[in-house]
Amino acid sequence: MYSSDETLDADFLKSEDAAPTFVGFGPRLGAALLDILFTAPLWGGAVFFTVFSPSIEGWLAVVLLSILYKPVCEKILGGTPGKLVLKMKVIGKEGMPLSWGQAIMRYLPWLVGAIFNIYITYNVFQIPGIDQADGFMEYTQMVQEYQLDNGGAIMSVVQSLIGFIPLISAFFIFGNKQKQAAHDILAETYVVSTKPKF
Repeated sequence: MYSSDETLDADFLKSEDAAPTFVGFGPRLGAALLDILFTAPLWGGAVFFTVFSPSIEGWLAVVLLSILYKPVCEKILGGTPGKLVLKMKVIGKEGMPLSWGQAIMRYLPWLVGAIFNIYITYNVFQIPGIDQADGFMEYTQMVQEYQLDNGGAIMSVVQSLIGFIPLISAFFIFGNKQKQAAHDILAETYVVSTKPKF
């Protein structure tokens, strides 16, 4: 039985005053935008190792760091830096910190896109002469020509659709009292406010 639409069961923390407040779509979107700013150097590194100084090893290292960002921060810190700045954290059942399994399960919508992106970019690195491209324009032209010759239009559509998986997961927030996204439901987690109640 719920104590209100906004809090977990009153027995959750043994006190009605201590029951957490669930965080909705808007603040979570704000946290995600902050996280994009915090990870901008990683994405800049990915572009550098793809376009300006092609290196599949450098690119993979940067992408792996970006993949680890969300699950590692949520497991170790209780939230990504964006969430922490906006005074929220991710918890498991009974208010417990996340397990590694829960942190990874929450990341699944993004992981699908990351794996597909790795596949696409790996194929780009296989384009003959791509490592000799002289700047962004020549690189882009080589990639476009390769995609035209190898069904790239379909892959671009698939890549775009896969990119919507995290957003689709987030829309589940509107359909339940605990404001859980699909990835929260899957991992049995909640995003709660850490702002003091007055």
